[in-house]
Amino acid sequence: MDKITMCGYRCDLCKAYAPNIKSNDEREKLSNVWNKYYDLEIPADKIYCEGCRCSKENTKRIDMNCPVRKCVIEKQVDNCGECIEFPCVIFNERRGLSFQEAKEKLGNNFCADEYHNYLSAYDNVTRLIEEKNIK
Repeated sequence: MDKITMCGYRCDLCKAYAPNIKSNDEREKLSNVWNKYYDLEIPADKIYCEGCRCSKENTKRIDMNCPVRKCVIEKQVDNCGECIEFPCVIFNERRGLSFQEAKEKLGNNFCADEYHNYLSAYDNVTRLIEEKNIK
């Protein structure tokens, strides 16, 4: 089942999502891929997310102060794709790379399997535009 976040990521595909860690912990590889593509330096043991839609007390998220989550809640929309201002500056703070953008960024170091396994969850702009065009 697709589990779309407020910014358009897919929890079900995300290796940082708690249920995915429990079934197959790939945080070490994810940490390396995030560093390679997004210049993020998050140690594997700090990668753990219960999702932006989780409202239980003491919820753990990668970014506890995500500006997109705050904006989506304030605007009372389900996700950024439903907002008339999409894509905006706040969305772009959490915009993931499309397949083509990742390929261009890494050049000869790009690996399609690596992208599909570790980064496709974050191609939120493509996902939200496609969703918008379907409706």
